[in-house]
Amino acid sequence: MSNRNGTEAAAVEYGQLASNFANTLKAWNSNPSIGNRQQLEQLRARIDGELANNTDEVDSDALAAALADEKKRADTLQAMAAMIGELLDSPGPSSAGLDILGTHDPNPDPLTWFVASGDPAQNGFGWMPDATVSVMSGPGMSGKSRIALQLAVATATGAADFILPSGKKRPLALCAPQVLIEGPVVYAAWETRKLAWQNRLAAVCRDAGADTWTLLDERLRYVNMKPTGGLWGAEHGKHTSTVGFWLPGSLEMMRYAAEFGARLLIIDPLAGAFMQNENDRALVRAFLSALDQWCEDNNCAVLIISHPAKHGDDAQSGSSDWRNGVQAVWDMSAARVKEGTKSIPAPNGERCLRLDKVNEASDRAPKIYLQWDSGRFVEVEPPEGADERQMIGAQAETTSTGKTRRKRTDGKQT
Repeated sequence: MSNRNGTEAAAVEYGQLASNFANTLKAWNSNPSIGNRQQLEQLRARIDGELANNTDEVDSDALAAALADEKKRADTLQAMAAMIGELLDSPGPSSAGLDILGTHDPNPDPLTWFVASGDPAQNGFGWMPDATVSVMSGPGMSGKSRIALQLAVATATGAADFILPSGKKRPLALCAPQVLIEGPVVYAAWETRKLAWQNRLAAVCRDAGADTWTLLDERLRYVNMKPTGGLWGAEHGKHTSTVGFWLPGSLEMMRYAAEFGARLLIIDPLAGAFMQNENDRALVRAFLSALDQWCEDNNCAVLIISHPAKHGDDAQSGSSDWRNGVQAVWDMSAARVKEGTKSIPAPNGERCLRLDKVNEASDRAPKIYLQWDSGRFVEVEPPEGADERQMIGAQAETTSTGKTRRKRTDGKQT
């Protein structure tokens, strides 16, 4: 075979390889799924083989001209290999779990709690499992973001208490759970402006000393997600009810959190992060499953801030999988008291933080009563006449005759 023919053959082969590379890269960028990751792995193996076996003498100038490219073949292949290697080394889905016939990893450690009760009488009752997804839901203005920030500060500084007792009237029996994990925190905000977040942080940490602020500077990061857009959604131009994936811009935030070594990632709010139909169970479960796998891969707990249903007493709006697909659900709302036969908001503005659902533990936990205290929430005694009824998520509330008062459907109230 002449050198010319060899050059033409190499050009054709490289052209096919370059086309495969472009198509595979496009598929990965639009949907970094396990299947597309496998395609990248296969392409890298092929390119590595080409580089290892590239011993034929080829007229590089003629090849470059045939490809209308100034780069040499080996240099271009090495650039492809480097780019694929960078993509495969970044956080994302792994195909390793598909090798069910290979040797498996050692069994994981037993369940650990990120937040649990510190009261010995409650036997360490868990509120939030570590390295998985939990949700805190509540109406607007209820204080969800403030409680999440108090949790972030405690995690970053190694403080056990993220809800302190009231200094004015110390509760007789403290019920607030404690933080058991210490480490970096990323607060991804689609709603709270940076200045507002800084003001809230200053209020939460108004008594903090220099050492605390040093830790916060090292371990707590605010990320403004408003310019970036959603975290999970359909391909650009597709209907919101089509299959979703990690959106490229926001995926950078997930990679940043992983590289930062975050032990807690707060997503505030869900409406800014999830850009699909919240009533579609399959779409919701796909997002929560992918997010939970990210938690496991990166040893990081995620707390999502969400809003309740428009009507009814569900902790969250949308599909029932927003509750079923996560490990724990916290509900933050106005405390209520009994006035005769009526139930009204507590007169002093107390809030009630309750555990709506938690996996791997009993679903009964004491309600935590909170009150606003100069920029942060503190624990107080239950208000006089507090309504102690606790309805746990999908359990139907009953009347005195025991008949069901409401029926839960997927994303609807009837």
